[in-house]
Amino acid sequence: MFQSSALRNLAGSCYSDRMTKAAPSLTVTILMYNEEENVGDTLRETREFLISAVEDWEILVVDDGSTDNSAQVVLDHNRRDGRIRLLQHETNQGMGAGIATGIEAATKEYFTFNAADGQIPAAELGKMIQCLPYGDIVLTTYEGGRESFRRGTLSRSFRLFLRAMTGIRFRLEGIYLFPTEVARELRPSITAATFFFSFELIQRGIERGLTTTMTQIQCNSRRSGSSKVANPLKISKVALDALRFGLKKRLGS
Repeated sequence: MFQSSALRNLAGSCYSDRMTKAAPSLTVTILMYNEEENVGDTLRETREFLISAVEDWEILVVDDGSTDNSAQVVLDHNRRDGRIRLLQHETNQGMGAGIATGIEAATKEYFTFNAADGQIPAAELGKMIQCLPYGDIVLTTYEGGRESFRRGTLSRSFRLFLRAMTGIRFRLEGIYLFPTEVARELRPSITAATFFFSFELIQRGIERGLTTTMTQIQCNSRRSGSSKVANPLKISKVALDALRFGLKKRLGS
C-alpha cells in the first residue's frame, strides 16, 4: 500500500522535477471558527487549485462552534458545488477535534487540512502532493523564517519540550498530507483536542511503519481579523495533551 524500502527515511525536502506519481484523491478539511470575512475567499482559492491539480477531491469545512455568519457562507458555496460540505460542532472543541471530524467524514485516499483564515495559500498543496513518491506522510515547515521572533521562539521551545516529554523528533510547522485509511484506524486512540492531535497522529503513524518526507511552504498574514492561536490558555492545553501522550508512551499504551 505504501512506499518501498528504497524510499524510506528520505532526508531534507523533495523535488518537484523528480515527481513520478499522479496526484491521489484528496480531502481538504478547512478548519473554521468565526471566519465569516475570510472563509469565502479561502474556499474559492482552494476549489480553483483542486480543479486545476487534482482529479478527485472534496472540501470539508468543519465549523467549530462559530457564532457569526461563517456557516451560511459555506452553505452558499455548497449550493454552487456539492463537493464542498459543511460539518458543524455545536460548541468550540479545538483544532484537533476539527481534524478528527474531518478524518471521520473524509472519503478520499489522502487528507490534509488548512485554516479558513487564508494564511497558507491553497497552491502550496501542490508542493506537498509532489512529495508523495518519497514518503507516506508529507510534513511542512515555513519558507524563509516566516515566523515572528515570538512565535519562532515558542516553536523552538515546543520542539525541545516534545523531544524531552514524548520522544517526538520530527519537525512540523504547517500542514501535512496523511493516508486517510490509516488516520481513521489510529484516530480512536488519540484523545488530544488541541493541535497536538497532529503530532500524536503522525508519531503513531511512524511507529506503525509509515515514512515521512518534508517540504517548505509559504505562510502569509491573515486576510482579516486577529490570530486565534498561541494564547497562554491554548499553549497550556497543548502542553497537557503532550504530557498525557508522554505518560501513555511510558505506560506502553
